[in-house]
Amino acid sequence: MALSPPYVSVADGRTITASVVRALAVVAGAFLFAGVFASLGAALLGVEVPVEAGSTSAVLYAAVNAISFVGFILAGVAYLRVRDDRSLVYLHRPRPSDLGWALVGLVGILLGSLVMGGVVQLLSGLAETLFGVTVESGQNSIITQGRENPVLFLYMVPVALFFVGPAEELVFRGVVQGLFRRAFGVVPGGVFASLLFGFGHYLAISSGSAWTYILTASALGLVLGAVYEYTESLVVPALAHGCWNAGLFVVNYYVATTAATMPG
Repeated sequence: MALSPPYVSVADGRTITASVVRALAVVAGAFLFAGVFASLGAALLGVEVPVEAGSTSAVLYAAVNAISFVGFILAGVAYLRVRDDRSLVYLHRPRPSDLGWALVGLVGILLGSLVMGGVVQLLSGLAETLFGVTVESGQNSIITQGRENPVLFLYMVPVALFFVGPAEELVFRGVVQGLFRRAFGVVPGGVFASLLFGFGHYLAISSGSAWTYILTASALGLVLGAVYEYTESLVVPALAHGCWNAGLFVVNYYVATTAATMPG
């Protein structure tokens, strides 16, 4: 269970082109499937589109969110089956050590988040000093809506664990990072997949500066990509990712329902 050389291995031009195009197509298809499934789920549940927490019960909002990620999962699975390329994804039966490495991933995400918070704060200060531009950190739409209806955070905990974590990791770490690894090698593949993961979160931003959110998401993607490559198990980043998001929802629920404040 370790990164195997070569860490950088540039393939021929045809393989690079095919891998990049397929990676972008899978991401586009995942978001398309997610949108279609969200609309179908909303129609079945009698929810108005676009789905807003302010006009929809928390449980229905979370349900539609979960259904949308079923579309995300199906997009990844469909690619692997159509291309008959299931070896692209490192996946095996869960083992006890996966829990330990998922914990390592969680700690790495926390440290990465703290570091990126400092970097974003520094860059924001420079932007304000040099250009007089005030930069506000990007905010996820679910966090924004959950602050208006805190119980939404609790319903989103199982969604994060069983849908968001597995779905996003299958697409970005499994398929996309696998394709980039094939084209560029382990390290560049992980970096490119993480950048795409960061940009993929653009649609989730409801307020603030998009680049701050994208930078942070990309950094967290690097951590998830590293533990994935080292353990060669998709279960590890899926579990770490799901637990991280779930933890954020729990913390935000606590903050929204008490006099506590988020650490600055």
